Amino acid sequence: MTNPAGDTSRTSATNGIPTRPEDLRVGMYVDLNCSWFKHPFPWRAFKITSETQLATIRGLRLSSVLVYPSESDGAPSGSDSVSPLDSSPREESPAQAEQSAACTSKLTQADYHQAVSLANQVYQQVVHRSTQMMKDLCSGSVEGLSNAKLMINGLSTLITNTEAASTMASLFDAEQLDNPSILHALNVGTMSMMVARHFRIDEEDLRLIGMAGLLHDIGERRIPLRIVRNRSRLSRVEAQEYQRHPQHAVDMLKQFPGFPEEVLEIIRNHHERLDGSGYPNRLKGDQIPLPTRIVSAVERYDSCINNPETEQSMSPAEALAHMYKNQKHLFASEVVVAMIQTFGVYPPGTVVALTDGTLGLVLNINLESRLKPLILACNPASPKDQPEIVDLAQPGNRSIVRAISKTELPQEIKEYLQLKRWTGYFIQSSIRTIQEQAA
Repeated sequence: MTNPAGDTSRTSATNGIPTRPEDLRVGMYVDLNCSWFKHPFPWRAFKITSETQLATIRGLRLSSVLVYPSESDGAPSGSDSVSPLDSSPREESPAQAEQSAACTSKLTQADYHQAVSLANQVYQQVVHRSTQMMKDLCSGSVEGLSNAKLMINGLSTLITNTEAASTMASLFDAEQLDNPSILHALNVGTMSMMVARHFRIDEEDLRLIGMAGLLHDIGERRIPLRIVRNRSRLSRVEAQEYQRHPQHAVDMLKQFPGFPEEVLEIIRNHHERLDGSGYPNRLKGDQIPLPTRIVSAVERYDSCINNPETEQSMSPAEALAHMYKNQKHLFASEVVVAMIQTFGVYPPGTVVALTDGTLGLVLNINLESRLKPLILACNPASPKDQPEIVDLAQPGNRSIVRAISKTELPQEIKEYLQLKRWTGYFIQSSIRTIQEQAA
């Protein structure tokens, strides 16, 4: 696995000293040297700063961890050291940052129109294929599992490829989606991998997280449809029935030989909450590993923006702000912050006001500058089939003042921006890739 601290020259296995957990002390810089699924920390390599962290590490029952003396407190004079409170990953070197920036592709206006055209034709095919995939999985078909793996492997390759990692939003009317749960599954699978990448999780584990996100609610298919569709108005008995869907999912997927236990664990616990108020086992705090924290937070975010109850739906910006301000007791703050850093303060699909008073729809994530995405401007002088696209990254251009709630928007603005019922997220290059595969 890759080192989340980023500097492999200092924290490679050859430089680390294998040490028993009972011999650790506060101030040591350690690499747990185990899968992300086996520990609750946001980073695998970090400096121990408290007795609580020590107790947690010892409770993992690891035979040994790697200790790096040059990175630990009390390192010899002249050696590189880490601040006692610094457990975050090291920054890229200027050369690495410059190289990353050079590799980042910008979405031009022509690219956007092409992508939208492709999305209208192809993304529907993706949803249709996913619908069949879920049916195959529910029937126990190995083909369904193979198709799920192919989809996740393709997305993870795109997400870990800087040139392909620009993300866009696609909007759908209610009549365009026979089963919104498929869109939810695709969104959670895609966005979970994007957020996990922020923690520098290696690609193998990234795919496991993506698979869990894609299949997390497959157990709902064993729940009566009237219960699934009316989750906000359930009796106590109905709520208990609905809360069985994670275990139903685990039971369905365990029938496939060799299905990863790590994925089952995330699916089983994706409704657990930090304060112990979740289900099925009321896990709390460090009992919930990082991959599960990621999927649970992303699942909640997508449920906020694609709420079955139309009047309760939030804009993407409102959903992130709500989780950050009001739900810190439920979702890990480092994951919510990672979501903001990944999607931007104004995620794709958010309506914003610009400095000149123009309203517009955020179209993508600008990886070089999260506050300067492409904007579909509301300009009545521009034909709807050739709308004005504003690149806020261009020198001298406008900037975003604030996000606009859907309730603030006049109907004519909604119609011009073509705001619709459902929001789907996709990787910019994935549409072209899917089209090529279908050819």
